[in-house]
Amino acid sequence: MIDINLLPSSQSKSFFALDKVFRVGLILLAIELVGIIAFDIAENSRINRLNTQIADWTQRVAVVQEQVKEVDDLRDKVADLRAKADLLERIKQSPIQVAEIISDIGHNTPHGVWYSTVTLVHVTDGGTVTLAGDTSSYREVADLMLNLDGSPVFGDAVLTTSTQQTSVASPAGGDVQFSVIGTLSPAVVGQ
Repeated sequence: MIDINLLPSSQSKSFFALDKVFRVGLILLAIELVGIIAFDIAENSRINRLNTQIADWTQRVAVVQEQVKEVDDLRDKVADLRAKADLLERIKQSPIQVAEIISDIGHNTPHGVWYSTVTLVHVTDGGTVTLAGDTSSYREVADLMLNLDGSPVFGDAVLTTSTQQTSVASPAGGDVQFSVIGTLSPAVVGQ
């Protein structure tokens, strides 16, 4: 007699075991996929928060940079104003102003002396005024030098050049051209 077994054989059990391993693998793969998706969502959320913080800090930095620029501009203005204040203070404390020097020259100029140039030079260790002009006689040039020597503004007057030109139209005398250098007193040099 021939026995035919219609029940599943031992080989079909191995097929069933392979199917169980396949299911476990699929489950593990699904768990990994869910984990990767959750990790991706968490990291994207963290990246978005960091990008928001970066944008916020960028805006704050821009505001601070603008404030720094304003402070630098104000410092420059303060430095300019201090320089102007220092200059005004030096002018205010100066014993004799340029206008007073010119006024003193005017008061000490004898009648008949005409200036062609007046040059004022202030330096830290001394100052001078160079007067160049015309007059009708040497006597007026000498009076000018004496007047400058007696002035409180000038310490010394030195005649640098003096020439006389005889004019045909003026037989009584010629024009005397002169150049006098007057040394400023130390009080004026401090200006």
